[in-house]
Amino acid sequence: MSWQVSITEGPADTFHRLVPPADTSAQIWIRRLGGPALVLGSTQPDALVDDVRAQADGVEVCRRRSGGGLVYLDPATDCWIDLIVPQSSRHWHHDVGRAFHWVGEHWASTLTPLLDADRPAAGSGAEADQRPPVAARPGPIVHRRSAPATASGRASRPGSVWCFADLGHGEVSVGGSKVVGLSQRRTRTWLRIQTLVLGDWPAERLARYVNPDRMAALDPVRYRNPAAFDPAQVAAGFPPGVARPDPATLAERFVATLPPA
Repeated sequence: MSWQVSITEGPADTFHRLVPPADTSAQIWIRRLGGPALVLGSTQPDALVDDVRAQADGVEVCRRRSGGGLVYLDPATDCWIDLIVPQSSRHWHHDVGRAFHWVGEHWASTLTPLLDADRPAAGSGAEADQRPPVAARPGPIVHRRSAPATASGRASRPGSVWCFADLGHGEVSVGGSKVVGLSQRRTRTWLRIQTLVLGDWPAERLARYVNPDRMAALDPVRYRNPAAFDPAQVAAGFPPGVARPDPATLAERFVATLPPA
């Protein structure tokens, strides 16, 4: 089975509302945004985001039906690709967590050569002997389970606010920072696996749009931990010293090396 590739540009809300038909083929949806967007998780309250301030800054605010945490999308630095996997695909898996693993593995293999692209060649002879040693570059790590949490503590973790504050099945980190986030919708006939490679973690921008005092007033039990709202505490995006791959290059490499559906 081969993948059908489509590249579209538009608002994040339009893309999140798309629903594949029941008899869908295997598809790759490459999404290019016209501007930045704040995307609420499926169960997060609207009051989490100061939408008046966001819209005044030209930042779209919308909601997705997959995943649990807030995401900031920057078209200049981030790469957003959705995979539509029909039940007839060899990549279909009945287990929600394990259905992510092959996607994370492919993102890791796509990122590895790009992260090493700016490293100097090894060389040989006297020239190589005089060259200073090259520091080890952290490679991508694919996570195969969700971060543990008790039911009582889950809501007060940073991951209850920020999608990129937690690591789940198939998600990828580099040097301790989460760089690939995954979320999923499924029916009896298809999976929609949403993937985002995060170039930078926009802590300063995010702090502008989220008000922990307002959330604590609305729900003091669920949002009782003010530290969870501090985006500066989140390790996400490519760490210092690691070159950030270009989103267009990432998408091209990901599609070119994706195994058959």
